[in-house]
Amino acid sequence: MKSHRYLASGLIGLTSSLALAGEPDTTIATPIGTTGSPDFMEKIKFTGDIRARYEFRETDPLDESNSGTIRARIGLGLGDFNGFSAFVEGEFTEALLRDFRSNPTASQSTRPYRAGQTVIADPDNAELNQAYLKYAKEGYWAKVGRQSIVRGGAQHIGNVIWRQNMQTFDAAEIGYKDDKFSVSYVYSDRALRIFGADANDAPPGPPLRSFDGDFHFLDASYKADFGDVGGYVYLVDIDNNANVGESNTYGAYTKSGGLYAEFAFQDGTSNIAGGDYTSAYAHVNYTTPLAGGKVKFACEYLGDHFKTPFSTVHKFNGFADAFILQRIGLNSGPAGSYNGITDLHVSYIKKGLPGDINFVGTLHAFLDGKADEAYGYEADCVLTKKFTPDILGLLKCAYFAGENEYEDIKQVTAELNFSF
Repeated sequence: MKSHRYLASGLIGLTSSLALAGEPDTTIATPIGTTGSPDFMEKIKFTGDIRARYEFRETDPLDESNSGTIRARIGLGLGDFNGFSAFVEGEFTEALLRDFRSNPTASQSTRPYRAGQTVIADPDNAELNQAYLKYAKEGYWAKVGRQSIVRGGAQHIGNVIWRQNMQTFDAAEIGYKDDKFSVSYVYSDRALRIFGADANDAPPGPPLRSFDGDFHFLDASYKADFGDVGGYVYLVDIDNNANVGESNTYGAYTKSGGLYAEFAFQDGTSNIAGGDYTSAYAHVNYTTPLAGGKVKFACEYLGDHFKTPFSTVHKFNGFADAFILQRIGLNSGPAGSYNGITDLHVSYIKKGLPGDINFVGTLHAFLDGKADEAYGYEADCVLTKKFTPDILGLLKCAYFAGENEYEDIKQVTAELNFSF
């Protein structure tokens, strides 16, 4: 992967000279609006996202945890000035109910930290969340700085928006988009993880603050007559965590009507794999109307050692996060029992229940990569309600019934979100 470093210097030079526009913005708040007015103040926009959350989580044989946290993201956008814009955002999280352990390691650099209790990864935090410059024109764009990056459904590259402290990247990006075609390239040397500014980031580790190294993300998509097609190449070399190590992922996907299919190949090396490995990924789902709502049948497969260290892992393999460390590539499961995963699941989505409540329920069966041994089964339920255009309430419950070495997990989350 070191051979890819030269791409960084070429990207930085290109971003300083391109006239660029039209990016599909993946930040949490869309900070920059355009105006024809010469009034400078009309080009300034304040953004805010405040979330109050209670979470209960119990993973046998650890003690149960209860957290009560409040998170605020406050941003300031400036632009558009002849295609130039800028955005800066701070992120602040404080635990009010502190009966939990905020990271899965023995490092007490994050707070609260109650040893022996189940992990809820929402530590206290105050940090610069995003700060970037952008130039956009005629379908081209470039962006340089600390930023949120999401690709596709976040199954490989995401911002981990579920947790209170989101994941961002120190990166430079260029791209182009028109009515049918889009392409983008990102170089990053640091992914700031969800554990906050105070998290351990030095030997002997394990490092919690960030994944450092050389990361290259190339994506392209095309809107054909029958649907969408696309492909990606993600070259990842993580220097400061040999358990995750290096991976090269090459994938393609298509979406037509209610059908989505994606396939990928990965080769890499890591301590967990014991050296070099090759593996595969597949995700197929089909959505169709049913009983006034929608039903989705899906299967996601990750071969042995296939890893997605930058994904929003909470969106996949159940809301109880039973396989979150295995998907990132940080361990091989209890007693080394993880040998890839086959996640068979069915969801029912219903909007407009009494009280204008929306419902999503999902049942999972988790098998190993050969689909011949069960890891466990899970039931998930999510209820959401918009009280006003700016206030959203959420209740999420998950129960994972473990098999073999896997322990049961119970989780309940209730939150209120306010954005402006």
